[in-house]
Amino acid sequence: MLQKVQVAGIIDQRIEKTGISVAYPEIVGLNILGVQAGVNAQIKAAVRKMMVAQGSEAAELVQMEGSYTVEINEKGLLSIRFENYARKVTQGSGRTLLKALTFDLATGVLYSFKDLFNPHLPYHDLLNSLIQEQIRQKSLPTTGPVPGVADDQDFYLMRSSMVIIFPELIFTPHVLGPPEIKLSFQLLRELINPLGPLQRLM
Repeated sequence: MLQKVQVAGIIDQRIEKTGISVAYPEIVGLNILGVQAGVNAQIKAAVRKMMVAQGSEAAELVQMEGSYTVEINEKGLLSIRFENYARKVTQGSGRTLLKALTFDLATGVLYSFKDLFNPHLPYHDLLNSLIQEQIRQKSLPTTGPVPGVADDQDFYLMRSSMVIIFPELIFTPHVLGPPEIKLSFQLLRELINPLGPLQRLM
């Protein structure tokens, strides 16, 4: 019987072209090669989708830099934050795009935001209240109303908290980049799905 993998191996890979340098992780060391291949395929697809969204194929692209951070790689969970900065000739300053992926290392399942929370609770409203409170506590400048969380909201997991990602310019000034709202697991304890990934980190 195969021993359950709790931690993934990471090999740094890079896409290099004129004006473009984008790093991404290759996952190794998983017991089931099909699962490993599936995780890597989803990572590559997400990175390339970010590149296209940022204008990697546009003639006016001047600069593109992509990086990633492994936020969680333990207890059978892998959560990765991706960042892509791009600047075009027509832009005085560039644009930053954030994305995150969270996987189950045993099955290769890519978790969505809705998988984290108890579907029998009004978690959208409760999370929106927590987000508003965090914005007030941190005196985060806003330029408009804060949108509510969606079932496909971008997020990543850390050891004692989760971070919810919003797109740049949605409700904050450009200078701040994409807002990232951190919520501790203590705040979320009553909302989590007992069968979801957050339970492993509590």
